[in-house]
Amino acid sequence: MKTVRSFPMMLVALLATVALSTACASGGGSAAEEAAMPVPAGSPFSKIELGMSEHAVRKVLGEPDDANAYMTGKAFIPYYYGTDTARTDWLYKGQGRIVFSRNRYTGALKVIRVLYNPADQAL
Repeated sequence: MKTVRSFPMMLVALLATVALSTACASGGGSAAEEAAMPVPAGSPFSKIELGMSEHAVRKVLGEPDDANAYMTGKAFIPYYYGTDTARTDWLYKGQGRIVFSRNRYTGALKVIRVLYNPADQAL
């Protein structure tokens, strides 16, 4: 006797497999996030607040030593109309990095994470 699986059952099995593999693969943050420390009060990084624009950060910290831009997984979600589809990291040698989210409609950057790590070296 031949077993025939219905399409909904196959779809549920596929989605469960993808969800399980995603959960297993996202076991933690990046190496930079794991090495980040609390920001000391006297550091210029203590003046950076979530939601600040790139211009405000540049006024406080100056130009970054290096930068890294990348897409997030949200960029590949069909019919996703949110704004967090790309990110930019600004690296400051001996201080750490500032992580920005890029608004895909306006192109504006806003701070979403401050990772203080004096051992972080610019690329």
